Amino acid sequence: MKKSRVFHSIGWAGKLLVMLFFLVLSVTAQDMRTVSGVIVTQQFERVPNAAIEVETANGKLTYVTDEEGTFTLEVPAGPISVKVSGRNISPIDFNFAASDRLDDVQWKISYIVPPITESVTIEDDALGPDIERRNDTIYKNSLFARDDQLIFTLNAGINAGQHEGGGKSLEIRRFGFNTDHGGVNGGLKILVDNFQQNQGTQGHGQGYLGNLKSLSPELVQNVSIINGPFSAAYGDFSGLGVVQIRLKESLPQQFIARIQGGSFNTFRGFFAYSPELKNADAFIAYEPSYTDGPLTIHLNTGVTIFRATTPIISATRTLWA
Repeated sequence: MKKSRVFHSIGWAGKLLVMLFFLVLSVTAQDMRTVSGVIVTQQFERVPNAAIEVETANGKLTYVTDEEGTFTLEVPAGPISVKVSGRNISPIDFNFAASDRLDDVQWKISYIVPPITESVTIEDDALGPDIERRNDTIYKNSLFARDDQLIFTLNAGINAGQHEGGGKSLEIRRFGFNTDHGGVNGGLKILVDNFQQNQGTQGHGQGYLGNLKSLSPELVQNVSIINGPFSAAYGDFSGLGVVQIRLKESLPQQFIARIQGGSFNTFRGFFAYSPELKNADAFIAYEPSYTDGPLTIHLNTGVTIFRATTPIISATRTLWA
């Protein structure tokens, strides 16, 4: 009889333990809730590896979003505080009550771009012009009937053309800019022994280069090409560059005579005399030329051109101390 009562007491005790176990599980389940969702940018782009810090009554929990920017974590059912942060992420804070629903939420963050430097110092120096130089080698070995041929020998990005038989000034183009006859769109300034060849005022346009017709290749000593654009110190018509042509002060031979002929009844001569003086350099030169030109239809003034340059006289004297 006593044995039966003992087993009966143990049975009731077991039932009580089982009921207590399930009661604890129920209370525990009721005290937890799920926080889930996704973190996105202001443009709804998902943010991976964002840090989520949840502060509860029991302590802090941390979590990192996956590659899709999503997260799922279990927290106590009471009020919580959430902080979202990360690399280049402007931190945001949320406070939620126990009754707030936190499943399938969407939290938006903003990126911040860290400054590279707080101050910038800019230093600049005036660009010096790039100078190219040519010597007289090509002019000693060749003869030119037109001034555009002389310009082309510079090989300095200058395109020179002529029309109406070559009687007018060159039409100059440099670096793709059309300067017309030398002075438009910045211009190309040409100097001969420091004398400007661009005419300041001319019916064909500013910077007209008609004076180059008097230039004889045999008299060229060297050429300097200063590339533009650069300082205005070089004056008018120098926006795209300056061509400085220097003439010889004496000739290698005492007497020089050259005759040239070609198509379209073209004729050219060059005659020069350079005396041998003890303390001075001097020469006198003359160049006549004639051509019918390649045009077959005559203009009102015709197309035949005769050019006889004014005799060039040069003399320098060396003074001895």
